[in-house]
Amino acid sequence: MKQLIAQVILLGLSGGATAQSNLTAHIPLENTYLLPRPFNNTFAKPFIDTNASNAQTLQTFETARNATFISYSSEFDGILGAAPKVGLIANRSEPFAFEAGVWVPHLNQVWMTAFLDPPPGYISILDLNTSKVFQPTLSGPAASIPVNPNGGYYFDGLVYMTSFGNATTSPSIVSIDPRSYYTQEVINSFYGLPLNGPDDVTISVSSNAGKPCLFYSDFYFAAEGLEGSWNAPQQLPNAVWRYKFEDQSLQMAISPLDVQTPNGLAVNRENTILYVSDGPDSAVFGQAYNKTSGSAGLYVFDLAGEDGCTPQNKRMLGIARQGFANGIKIDDCGRIWTFEYEGIVVRSRTGKVLGVVNIYDLIGRESPDVAPGANFALVRDEVYILGFYTIWRVKLGQVVKSWY
Repeated sequence: MKQLIAQVILLGLSGGATAQSNLTAHIPLENTYLLPRPFNNTFAKPFIDTNASNAQTLQTFETARNATFISYSSEFDGILGAAPKVGLIANRSEPFAFEAGVWVPHLNQVWMTAFLDPPPGYISILDLNTSKVFQPTLSGPAASIPVNPNGGYYFDGLVYMTSFGNATTSPSIVSIDPRSYYTQEVINSFYGLPLNGPDDVTISVSSNAGKPCLFYSDFYFAAEGLEGSWNAPQQLPNAVWRYKFEDQSLQMAISPLDVQTPNGLAVNRENTILYVSDGPDSAVFGQAYNKTSGSAGLYVFDLAGEDGCTPQNKRMLGIARQGFANGIKIDDCGRIWTFEYEGIVVRSRTGKVLGVVNIYDLIGRESPDVAPGANFALVRDEVYILGFYTIWRVKLGQVVKSWY
């Protein structure tokens, strides 16, 4: 990280920020598909680490490596505005800020979960009014259930959280009242079979029936080798599942034949599209694509059918350049924001990469996980980036998220 980031840290901790307009690098679109020969790179390294023989191309990549924002389009420039600002607003000695990134609008909070190595994980809340971070004390019949929590989603006054469980408590999905922290268990099994390890959760409202449907991605998390999670023999296939509140029906919605290891989930504002990312082990650990039958793809499904929430018409929106797409958020314009190994990647509705928030510039190349980060929150004209030990706030030039 460059010296200027130290300035950002000091300003951020005191509640301020520094303008970053001089920290936006522009890479010509042609460089994304046509480079002067010779050149080389690997899937384990970001695009900006490409080794090129052409002096001008090398200088372009060098500038990008030291930039907070990497732009491929005028649209991304418009999102940033003339003078985007970055500030560090939280810094701790343990990796408290990893997953979820749930904006709770009426309380002006962002909920997050800790990295699970070492376990156990826990929930933290960032109060956007004070920039203070605290841990809630859960109550109610399921207060002890969300062991090693991970993904989350806010809907109709409640925060829904996934839990990987531990050796004695199987995985679960719970709902939490963000005012009282009253916690209830929502899903923990399929006809007596324990969940594998629900990673992410989202809720859509049927476009034709107006009824909510909960989707969650479920894969056998113990296979990734992190200690402390549920490690009993796997009983269910990796899949995306759908729970319909109205008729209390839990069904597999997307099979592993369509998405091998489902991870991130999101629905659009109109509740007509479900986005699903695939995170096969090869992508997670930076191996070449010939090591698996899966791919680090980002897929789109129409939500249709008789109930209005049946995933149909699968198609690929894009593929991660490095790692896989973890946290997914959809903004007011239908653009797709994903946390990938190179940073937060912003795509158009049709999958074109518009720009990247360069996570390596913010937190460096060292992290406690194989990934440099996993999730973030979009809050009006701000982005809150969860960086394991830190939380960064990016002030944009336009409102990108006003709905929830």
